[in-house]
Amino acid sequence: MSMNERKKLLFIIGGLLLLVSILIGMLIFLFVRNPEDEQEDGPWSAQRLRAGLETAVEYDKQYDSYIASEEQARQVIREYGVLQREKYSNPEVEKIELFMEEEFDICAVNLGEMDVATAEDIKRAFTYMYNEYPQLQGTLTNISVGNFRGEAVTYTALTQSRVFVIHETDDAYPFVVKHEIILNAAKFFDRAKFLRECEKQVADGYWPVNSDISSVIVHELGHQLLGVTAMEQFGLVPSHYITEENAEAYSCYMTDSLASNQTVAKSVEETAYAIWKERYGHTGSREQFRESISLYAKGLQPDGGVSYGETFAEAVADVYLNGENAADASRALIESLNKK
Repeated sequence: MSMNERKKLLFIIGGLLLLVSILIGMLIFLFVRNPEDEQEDGPWSAQRLRAGLETAVEYDKQYDSYIASEEQARQVIREYGVLQREKYSNPEVEKIELFMEEEFDICAVNLGEMDVATAEDIKRAFTYMYNEYPQLQGTLTNISVGNFRGEAVTYTALTQSRVFVIHETDDAYPFVVKHEIILNAAKFFDRAKFLRECEKQVADGYWPVNSDISSVIVHELGHQLLGVTAMEQFGLVPSHYITEENAEAYSCYMTDSLASNQTVAKSVEETAYAIWKERYGHTGSREQFRESISLYAKGLQPDGGVSYGETFAEAVADVYLNGENAADASRALIESLNKK
């Protein structure tokens, strides 16, 4: 074989080897790559990361209108919930939503695209809390999933009071308020990841032992329970329809929820701390009292203050999860509330 023929043969062999290596690389990419890195319908994007973890429900809208009565106020909240339900199709979860609305006298339950198992966890938490604390009945107007943005993106859930319908003219009254629990869709729509997070928070001592998805809901209802105690103390009736007659009570209720006040929550904790020392025989500080429930129950805030509501909500969840084996501080807080 001549020199030219050898060079030609080597060139062909080299080309074939290059082609084989390219084909092997393509096969590795197709069969070994992580399917989450890229999907068939286009390249990676930030929106992709939220696929399946966002809801069509819009929980945070506000409207201008004249609402003539307490019952009409509840009716417009109900109707808005129905409109939100039309944005998603989830028949099995819808059965749970309608059951909860009827059983617990909630104007609107919108669990959106949530899986049935997680919705059942939520229903179980509500059943426990409303049986243990019947004063909750009819006080919560909404529970809904929502898309959390900005600083709230890392939150698991929010329990809040928010103006829903303001007067259509310049008059201040009446207006309609929602008392609601909002669940972060990004958390509640990924059940497996959420359960892993619960396990990690327990292992780190940040949440009470045995914490799960249902206890997260119990925690939020603990906030509502403390809120109901404040409503009763300030005479806020009705709590969702604000007129000149109950405007001062509403103002007192909202003002007390500010970090600088918290008089109701502090009062509950003060009595509980005394019970913890006198009945349960402890001698620790207030901080040690809170920390004995969980690290999250310490209630430490970015500004250095303490959220006494977080302490109370963690205590409610601890008693739900662990009963007689709950921390003495948790049991003392429930006893203190009962005294109220």
